[in-house]
Amino acid sequence: MPLPFDARHLRRPGHSIPVTPADMAGRVAQFADLQPDKGAFPDLKDSRHARTVWYLLSPDGLAGEPSPIRAPHGFHMAVMRMPKGMRPSTHAHPYNEVFMPLDARFRFYYGDDEAHSVEVARYGVISVPAGVMRTFENLDEHDAHVLVIFDTPGDPHTQMLISPRDYESFYKDDWVPGVEATD
Repeated sequence: MPLPFDARHLRRPGHSIPVTPADMAGRVAQFADLQPDKGAFPDLKDSRHARTVWYLLSPDGLAGEPSPIRAPHGFHMAVMRMPKGMRPSTHAHPYNEVFMPLDARFRFYYGDDEAHSVEVARYGVISVPAGVMRTFENLDEHDAHVLVIFDTPGDPHTQMLISPRDYESFYKDDWVPGVEATD
């Protein structure tokens, strides 16, 4: 069955808006040049939650620093490197969070007691709805990477919910995003 006609889908001739090489350079993130954000989350130094976080795209650097692409966008983008079996603190965001495993299988747990889960293979995608508690882990025998998109133009660290267990362990002492946790 054909889709109904929508004039907005028509193509028309046009020209590019001007962009300088310097402006375009500010819109490129080369993974090899990235520096990890050691203050991204307060549980990074805990062996059960240890992972590396690189922000590739963060409007005005709201998600974390250093972020090479800081131009306005409606989302933030990061890559996490995680060893087998490590899980971030169980949490929920007030926006959708999208994940794409890049070089391993990941299991995503959701719900208050992590009672449900789904396995996502390399290059598969899962979009966890706003307000749903979640955590995830690398299932393969090597350190693995997952692409993460925070579906908000604002500060992605605001209005998060943390499981009571993880809140007591990592968040109750007035943690501030971007400030590296101390031992």
